[in-house]
Amino acid sequence: MEKTYKTIKKWEVLEETDISPSSWFPLYKHKIKLPNGKVVDDYYISKVGDVSMVVALTKSKKIIFVRQYKHGTGDVIIELPAGRIRKGNSPEKEAVMELAEETGYEGSEVELLGMIHGEPSKDTFNVYGYLIKNVELKNSQNLEETEDIEVLLFPASEIDKKVKEGVICSSDTLSFIYLAKLKYPELFS
Repeated sequence: MEKTYKTIKKWEVLEETDISPSSWFPLYKHKIKLPNGKVVDDYYISKVGDVSMVVALTKSKKIIFVRQYKHGTGDVIIELPAGRIRKGNSPEKEAVMELAEETGYEGSEVELLGMIHGEPSKDTFNVYGYLIKNVELKNSQNLEETEDIEVLLFPASEIDKKVKEGVICSSDTLSFIYLAKLKYPELFS
């Protein structure tokens, strides 16, 4: 039996004020009207921009990860190669560029895995995930001044173990690893 969902109405933005402290963190104050008529005059939302992320798989079935410091967590974490989509780039083009820049690896078999909402309550950004198969090391890294990245390769067959151990714990990374695994279980065997 198919579930019928109740109608949920969207909030109405009555006013938007840019209160961004810097270009690194675009922040907006919204005055909103809820469907029940109540007005909330101090709902804050960020608009940091969409991201492309890559599940890059070598011919020997190893997935490429990057290990780097992330200031929001205050820690060094392991995640998939990713980056904000620059103006003029499609999500796919950005995925290919970020993989090459952060790792030096390149591949030509690019496929969209899907899109997830990065932080649906407090930010507008979406994360686009791509699978790139048969990647090879072609160049050295080309890092931005804020990046210090170690490239790691884990066998696809060991990813579940790395997740259970807490080695891989970034939410968008987990989303796209498991989306790839659902679509292509043979790549993880």
